[in-house]
Amino acid sequence: MKFKDKIFCAIDFSDLKKSQEFIKKILNNIGGVKLGLEFFLKNGPEGVKEIKKMGLPIFLDLKLKDIPNTVKRAAENIIDLEPEYLSVHLSGGHSMIKELQSVKRNTKILGVSVLTSLDKSDLKQFGINIDILDYVQNLAHIGINAGIDGLISSALELKNLKKHIKKDIIYVTPGIRLPDEDLNDQKRILSPGDAVKAGASILIIGRSITKSNNPLETLNKISKNIEESLEY
Repeated sequence: MKFKDKIFCAIDFSDLKKSQEFIKKILNNIGGVKLGLEFFLKNGPEGVKEIKKMGLPIFLDLKLKDIPNTVKRAAENIIDLEPEYLSVHLSGGHSMIKELQSVKRNTKILGVSVLTSLDKSDLKQFGINIDILDYVQNLAHIGINAGIDGLISSALELKNLKKHIKKDIIYVTPGIRLPDEDLNDQKRILSPGDAVKAGASILIIGRSITKSNNPLETLNKISKNIEESLEY
């Protein structure tokens, strides 16, 4: 796999035309695009279809979570769009995730563990008093037992997860920043190279690329950071 194939750009625009124009600029330097709530709530299924015409794999990051039957019915509608990946919250539980197995077809289900905008202090506010590594690991096992294809977590947790998870799954890591970048609203982050070195399959990178004055130069820096990290 080429380094660029690991990079999924999070499209942070509501406007469809602006999204299409931006993707055209970086089309040959990324492995896929992530479309989240902001894009989907503005453009709906038709917007996803338009982006799909551009020929890149699509990760539809809707982070589904509801009662099992509701999530199943929602997924049935989404699966018709044929995204390569679809996200669900692992905290929705085994039964909710299991319901997706009969409807997912070729779409791979990715389980969200703990958002990278949260840390241990946030979990304490929710009444969760175990170490964040243990909590992510517990959620991962729930997802794997229910049949997820991949796990979404901070790259900081990958080494620990790979020690305890024997099944071959996809590891998707948001919260990726180059060494000289601002954290913004992220708390549990890692550089692109360190994330790949730790075992990340796919890197989700948004504002670092979309807010850059030179997105192609930024993408080259990301690929170089990966290459340099793997040399050591």
